[in-house]
Amino acid sequence: MRTILPILAAAALCLAQETTAEKLIEAGHWKRARAVVEQRLRQAPQDADANYLLSQIRAAFGDRTSPLELATTAVRLDGGVARYHRQLAEVQGVMAQHANLFQQALLARRFRKEIDTALSLDPRDMQALRDLIEYYLMAPGILGGDTNKAEAVARQIAALDAVEGLLAGARIAEFRKDSTRTEALLQRAAKLRPPSYKAQMALAWFYLAPEHRDDAAAEALGKGALGLDGGRAEAYCVLAVSYADRANWSALETLLSSAAQAVPDDAAPYYRAADRLLTSGREPARSERYLRAYLARDPEGNQPTVADAHWKLGLALRAQGREAEAAREWRTALQLDPESPAARELKASRTASTAD
Repeated sequence: MRTILPILAAAALCLAQETTAEKLIEAGHWKRARAVVEQRLRQAPQDADANYLLSQIRAAFGDRTSPLELATTAVRLDGGVARYHRQLAEVQGVMAQHANLFQQALLARRFRKEIDTALSLDPRDMQALRDLIEYYLMAPGILGGDTNKAEAVARQIAALDAVEGLLAGARIAEFRKDSTRTEALLQRAAKLRPPSYKAQMALAWFYLAPEHRDDAAAEALGKGALGLDGGRAEAYCVLAVSYADRANWSALETLLSSAAQAVPDDAAPYYRAADRLLTSGREPARSERYLRAYLARDPEGNQPTVADAHWKLGLALRAQGREAEAAREWRTALQLDPESPAARELKASRTASTAD
């Protein structure tokens, strides 16, 4: 009995860490999750779940190398767990986005193989089902792309979770450019009880799109989501965009200050406000200030990268007539990410200088 107790205690601690990390990831707190999982992996390098989680986390931070090795290790250590195969599929899907046509076809087949394996192990794996919908929507017909099959998977999801089923249906309607149906499905998802933070956000972003713009509705949804969870950054991002759209500077400044206190490790609301202002061609000095605030800390996972922020900062500086400073920001962006759109800006800037 004395021998068993430490084993049980270690197992309970591992489960608690796993739950903590996954809840942090669900709430968008990737940096906090990274600290938990990296410590866990240092203590137990052969921990399959820690390898799986760190693969997710590294991918969220834009790492294009280690997530594959980590996901492969998780599958090798325990091939009977659906989510490990799903993560391996997702890594290969990201790799395909940066591959040539031949490699894309190869990676698409590998993606499908791993997703099929995941669903054979756990037909209720919600993320795997969502991934399969994306595959059917985005893959060419020769590789199995088929919107009708996507609809069938959406029905499977709906049988498991009403909100997720409506969101899946909305994704397919969006793909088909059916904005009326997209809105209707998102509204239904947002009205279900208990309220879903994810559904509230999906509808809010729909109303912030220029072609569907409804600032009052987006603001109401953003405030409602804050009431559900004031510790996530996304609702602050929605409200920041809404206030920037309406040039409500007082509300925007108050919101950003509140966001910095509530979610101090994620400055995404600053970036979203700046990006919206740049898109509309307004307040470049304010955009510059917000982007510098964003660059003052490391970006959160699945948020714009440092390279993205330098590219946008260059746009804000150019809008103020500070061409040399803008060019420096674009060169920095390209050093960080050779695929950055900053390359286009630099080329245009050089062309203009030559013409002058």
